[in-house]
Amino acid sequence: MSNQPVTLVVDDDTNIIAAFEQFFKKEQSILATATNIDDALKLLRTRRVDLLITDIKLVGRSGVTLFIEARALSPGLRVIVITGYPGLISESEIRLLGADYFFLKPLDLNKLRSAVRECLQSTQKN
Repeated sequence: MSNQPVTLVVDDDTNIIAAFEQFFKKEQSILATATNIDDALKLLRTRRVDLLITDIKLVGRSGVTLFIEARALSPGLRVIVITGYPGLISESEIRLLGADYFFLKPLDLNKLRSAVRECLQSTQKN
């Protein structure tokens, strides 16, 4: 089993998933992906995940629901929330719920890279 951190990206847009696959080729993390909450929760129950990156607006249920359930399964899980719909929830609300970072689409890749690295470095220290 690898000591590399594992990042789970959840988005129902396969173009976003593909973009994250390209993005993570340059990161020192194993990438897992899911396009819906049920698949994401299955992954979270069956393997170690160090960082969850989830979209807010997913088919069926909210990404907020996902990250609250994910944190219940893994209390130390770091979470980055992304959305293309800033009117759905504010950054302050996301932070109150326990997310580490909140980004609007289109994503600023430099800020995202910095957040990912900070989250993953902190998991390696624990």
